[in-house]
Formats: sequence, structure tokens, C-alpha cells
Amino acid sequence: MYMSRLSAQKEFTYMKILYDHGFPVPTPIDQARHAIVMSLIDADPLRAVMSVPDPGELYGELMELIMRFARAGLIHGDFNEFNILIKRKTFEAVVIDFPQMVSTRHENAE
Repeated sequence: MYMSRLSAQKEFTYMKILYDHGFPVPTPIDQARHAIVMSLIDADPLRAVMSVPDPGELYGELMELIMRFARAGLIHGDFNEFNILIKRKTFEAVVIDFPQMVSTRHENAE
């Protein structure tokens, strides 16, 4: 439980900072113990999305998002089809799951 609490604190902190800087993440609401409360996103995980209007555009958006994280000095650490949500109406990407996020200066960043 202790490690889960630390993980939730770290995730909430990153989510709040990213949200405050305009990154496409859920709105962080609160955190207590091992739980995080965030806004509901009407979306599906990328792994469950069978088609999008323009796959090339979505790919470009996701690659730009990785670069945006890097320019902010961050590496997501688990950027995959389970942690990228695609909004059902607009097909915009929203990123979740930040406990593995590290600084680009972290010893394991490479």
C-alpha cells in the first residue's frame, strides 16, 4: 500500500503539472492514498480503436506529443496503446498513466 500511495502521489503531481501546461491529459481532481480522481474522458484506449479518419495525422500528433514531453524535459516511460485514449467524437489523443514518467536527465532516461 505504501508503494501504491507513492505511485499515486507521483502520478497526480505529473498529471496536474501537465494539465496546467496544456498537455492532453485528464483534468486532475484529487488524490488520496492509492487512488486518483480525474475527469471522465469519453474515449477508448488506442488498442481498442479499429479506425480513425486519418491514421497519418494521428501518428504525427502522437510523435509530436512525445517530442513535446521531451522539450519539457520529460519522458512518459510507458507511452503505448494502453495509455493513449482516443476521444470518440473528435479522435483526439489523451495520455494517461504517469507513474513511470522521468526527467530526461534521469539516469535511466536513455
